[in-house]
Amino acid sequence: MSDRPASAPPPSATSQFTMLLGLAGYVSALVLLHGSGTARVEAGIIAMLATALPMLGHELLWLRTCSDPATGLGRLGQKQINWPRILQKLAGLCGTLAVIAAAYWLFPEYHRSFYTPFWEACRIALPVLLALAVPYFIVVDLRMEAPGDGYQHAGYLFLGQLDKVDWEVLRDYALGWLIKGFFLPLMFVYFSGNAAYLLKTPLAAAVDSFPAFVHYMGRLTVGIDLAFVSIGYVLTLRLTNSHIRSCNPLFWGWAVTLAMYVPFFSIIGRKYLDYNDGLGWLDMLGGWGPGVALWGSVIIAAKLLWAWANASFGIRFSNLTHRGIITNGPYRWTRHPSYLFKNISWWLLSVPFFTTEGAGEALRLSLLLLGINGIYLLRAKAEERHLSEDPAYVAYAMWIEQHGKLRWLGRVLPALRYSPPETAPAR
Repeated sequence: MSDRPASAPPPSATSQFTMLLGLAGYVSALVLLHGSGTARVEAGIIAMLATALPMLGHELLWLRTCSDPATGLGRLGQKQINWPRILQKLAGLCGTLAVIAAAYWLFPEYHRSFYTPFWEACRIALPVLLALAVPYFIVVDLRMEAPGDGYQHAGYLFLGQLDKVDWEVLRDYALGWLIKGFFLPLMFVYFSGNAAYLLKTPLAAAVDSFPAFVHYMGRLTVGIDLAFVSIGYVLTLRLTNSHIRSCNPLFWGWAVTLAMYVPFFSIIGRKYLDYNDGLGWLDMLGGWGPGVALWGSVIIAAKLLWAWANASFGIRFSNLTHRGIITNGPYRWTRHPSYLFKNISWWLLSVPFFTTEGAGEALRLSLLLLGINGIYLLRAKAEERHLSEDPAYVAYAMWIEQHGKLRWLGRVLPALRYSPPETAPAR
């Protein structure tokens, strides 16, 4: 029997205090660098480090996540370093990075100047990360109960030892790197650009008017969100129990996820589901008055809740992967607070139901935004299908159905309810 009270959710993979340490680091970096003229890429790297390092320290030294059974790590099981295996893993890592670099070189999408900040960041950070990979592999390999991981099997592949490759292990490893290779450039470019904006924007301009404050707070909350998201794609570490446990195996789950990111969003979102006619909430409310203060405050609240939801992952955020179940913060209210408040904020900002073109156009634009909302609903369902392979997620989702503060949404919209898979282990 569990000692956990029925009113409490299952344990979370990380703590809210970890998130607060990361947030403090991020805000401190913005304060210290504000007005300094720090270049965009350097500002992005410094802000990421300031966010990540306090969380890493808390995970390793206080939470001691390295001792979690999910890591597959035990006490030092070997007295000597297995150098052949370490070299195989390093070969796997270097070979993987070479394949990703070749893909960036091959595909025209990555020749756009949009990605230039990421290439500059790679030139600065990649040598350091490769140097740190050596002691990391040694420490982890000495403690792994089953040291034959994806890095070693990738090493077998690149060294031509095909008879030793476990293709299932290699497939999961490759999917994890495909996810990181696609999302990390996007997130760093967005994050570094947002950090540069925040660092050069005078605070006086941010409070010049309430609409200006709403805009500034929107950029700040997006910056917080992107800081934690970007870090998540870098710190897939077994030593902190933030490694990729599994990747989503559903093709349609990948399809609805990638549809919301460039370059795919350029077609889906802009050619088919473009709900923005150029008018927004300020046009609807006239730009001043009590209505602006109230509506703008709700926008800020929605964006703060969206950022809080993603920041609650600490160093574990990643699309299409399972890296531990988050059950605290806004995840005590509902299973998908990030998607919920993100979509609410879009309705509040774009107000597609307000237009000068008549009721028919308002209906058309509203239906288009509902199409975007529907894609996010499908993303949520795909994530649930994947995560429900873990009994911990089934227990969490069923707890939310009974105790979540927003569980009433499932009664209003039955599509939001959670249905455990038939094969899910009983609690």
